[in-house]
Amino acid sequence: MSSLRAVLAKALATAVSFVCGILTTRLILGEAGIEHYALYSLLTVLPSLLAFTDLGAGAVIVNGVATSDDPRRDDHLVAQVTSVGRILVGFAAVLLAVDATMLVTGAWRAVLADAGDLPGAPLAAAACIAIFCIGVPIGIWVRIMLGLRRNHLVILLQGLISPLTLLGVWLLTRIPEEAAHAALAIASYAASLAVSAIGLALTARGTAPLVGRAAAMVPHPRRHPGVRVMDVGWPMLAQLVTYPIAVSTQRYVLAHTGTPAEVAEYGVVAQVFLAMQGLVLAAGVALWPAYARSRHRGELTRGPWRMSALFALSAAAASGAVLLVADPLFALVTDGHVVVHRATVLAFAAMVTAVAAVYPLGMFIMDKPGIRFQVLPTLLMAGGSLALSIALAPALGPSGPPLGNAAALVACQLVPFAVYIVRHRERLMASERR
Repeated sequence: MSSLRAVLAKALATAVSFVCGILTTRLILGEAGIEHYALYSLLTVLPSLLAFTDLGAGAVIVNGVATSDDPRRDDHLVAQVTSVGRILVGFAAVLLAVDATMLVTGAWRAVLADAGDLPGAPLAAAACIAIFCIGVPIGIWVRIMLGLRRNHLVILLQGLISPLTLLGVWLLTRIPEEAAHAALAIASYAASLAVSAIGLALTARGTAPLVGRAAAMVPHPRRHPGVRVMDVGWPMLAQLVTYPIAVSTQRYVLAHTGTPAEVAEYGVVAQVFLAMQGLVLAAGVALWPAYARSRHRGELTRGPWRMSALFALSAAAASGAVLLVADPLFALVTDGHVVVHRATVLAFAAMVTAVAAVYPLGMFIMDKPGIRFQVLPTLLMAGGSLALSIALAPALGPSGPPLGNAAALVACQLVPFAVYIVRHRERLMASERR
């Protein structure tokens, strides 16, 4: 039921985001041009490059909340939230220092390639990351809500980001200076920060006094030492860094090997298919606490095979529908400013379908031994995906990186996960209370 609610919520949020995304893309291309859209595409993907803000320790909160009999008054859970909160604050402080250093040394200009030469681009990148850093500690609300099996509420709230981003982009395009065009991505970061603030307030109220107690303890590590969380965190961290390596780097590979037009083509196709992938992830992540709770209670009676097949077939069908209407769809999205090739659409379809097949398997093995097992296959997938992106991008253009990622997902995750589940079925289906 939680997966169904998450999918329905994500479908609604995706519809809103898709419409707002089209309007935002057309606005940027029409008012600022393809070069500034390429910059916007590079900057807005930066948060996914930094998906490991809690160093993987957030998994402890998800499992802790999901298995707690009373999350509001669970002292051990308060200690877990406190420990993860300190990690988030520390990560934000370090990232802010790195961000300032990159701005002063000119590293941002080099990272952004041709887009870094646009007036105000390095400063805009630094400002985006600074806003992101403010929101890092606030993001703990997502882990708590996921553990409560309220991922649908997270999705609905995050669905507000796209309309707020559109509003911010529209306001910035009213400013005639070109530097304002370089700062268009700031609208996305400001929108995310605003939604996170709302989410944290709602989570704190709904779980009171959990969040308030933990927040009061964070600045006092000697008085409130917390608990061990990195026994799960380190293996989980290895998994969290793989998405940035495997997917989010693809635009930067293209930025250094291709043209702004290829980066823009990748960006508009990704806008459609990564929204579709978001549906997969929303439904898949909702399986994590559901599997954990069922295993904890001894109620887990079947493996993830049917769910994996359902996810993959649904993703393939949706990808096929996009392929059928690709020409008019992308003409509408870009207002004719960007040419989208069918090969790029097919490559993204393969990638999203592979992700859909893998995700239920990964969520099924999110107990401690399973998380540790996933480290090596997931790192191999990330490394293989990046290597294939670098190898294929010069020859295939925007279709190369997603195609390489699809191949790496099947070889390094789908097959090993399936074998692991078969070999460890007895443990995975057993109750933790036995």
